[in-house]
Amino acid sequence: MKKVLMMALALTMCAGAASADHIGIYGDPAGNQCWLSTLSGPPASNNFYVVHKLNAGSTASQWKVNDTSGLFPTTQIAPAGYLTIGTWNTDMSIAYGGCVIGDHVILTLSFLWFGAPANCNQTLALVPAPTSPIPGEVALVDCAQPSGNLETATAGTGYNLPGCVTGSCDPNATASTTWGQIKSLYR
Repeated sequence: MKKVLMMALALTMCAGAASADHIGIYGDPAGNQCWLSTLSGPPASNNFYVVHKLNAGSTASQWKVNDTSGLFPTTQIAPAGYLTIGTWNTDMSIAYGGCVIGDHVILTLSFLWFGAPANCNQTLALVPAPTSPIPGEVALVDCAQPSGNLETATAGTGYNLPGCVTGSCDPNATASTTWGQIKSLYR
């Protein structure tokens, strides 16, 4: 009985660590590019979008953004029906207004650019909130009933320039393997 209990506990811990949710910062609301395609000078607004991706079902998230973008922040706008507590660059908690599944924008951040040269060190990096209920992690609440479970999500960075990104803006949600490797697990 003791072994069964320990195995169940170990599997539960592994399941939490394998969370595929990702919350990143993108230059488009679809979450396809993690850079601004063009920087528009004032008074035009430059938008970055905080997108919750690979979402199996969540009701809320908590995080903050470290801003070294060199841009001047103007507004933060959450979708209608979402409840926000805090600010994006200090400690942001967002309740989605229900169970939301799939990729979706959870916040739009608007900035002005005053023409200073941009470089690859200028970023908006989504990081764990200082008051995260899971210290050192970006936290989210899944759709489990009655009150949801705390889970973790990976975090992404947005860049001012497209040349700063090599490869994908998102983490690899799956590990590559062969069918033979999978079959060998059951022999």
